[in-house]
Amino acid sequence: MKESHGLKRCAIFIAKHLFSIIICIGIIAIGLAGLYRFGFFNKEDTVSIDTSSLLTNAVDIAELSTAEFKYRGIADIYKDENKKKLLCRVCYNAVVKAGIDMKNVLFDIDDENKTVTATLPEIDLKVTIIDEQSMALLPSNADVEIDRMLKSSKEDAESEARKSPELISTAQSNLRATIEGLTYPILKAKGYSLVWN
Repeated sequence: MKESHGLKRCAIFIAKHLFSIIICIGIIAIGLAGLYRFGFFNKEDTVSIDTSSLLTNAVDIAELSTAEFKYRGIADIYKDENKKKLLCRVCYNAVVKAGIDMKNVLFDIDDENKTVTATLPEIDLKVTIIDEQSMALLPSNADVEIDRMLKSSKEDAESEARKSPELISTAQSNLRATIEGLTYPILKAKGYSLVWN
């Protein structure tokens, strides 16, 4: 009889405080999950980064433009495919953006030395002709289609941009800084350092 009376009191207590008990259990579970997530239960000597896909996902912001070059140029348009007989020249304004597809950045993880080696893909150049209406032909009476003018202008702007070591160098520096910033939280939490290939 005493046991059933004690059980009734316990049941009444639980019924009155059920909501508070559930809240307390939830807070404890969230706290433990947070401690586990941020490595408080991991031993430092056993921490490792499992795959480079974790880092690839961290920097996955699709296409990244890291340098921009405004260019005003003159492109040659030839009469023939051999580019021997000049038909005319076209004046144009262009913007050249240097960047990469971030999915192509490779990460090699060395768990023993706690380093991650990042390898960058080749910098890609994208040319945009500004205001096609402002393009001008020399001589002005030359008969050239707009598509041919655009193609020659883009090829010329890309060729000039590739000759500019400052554009590629600036793009690489900005790209490295971006990747370092995006991967820093993951690498620091795991005790790794980033090196460049």
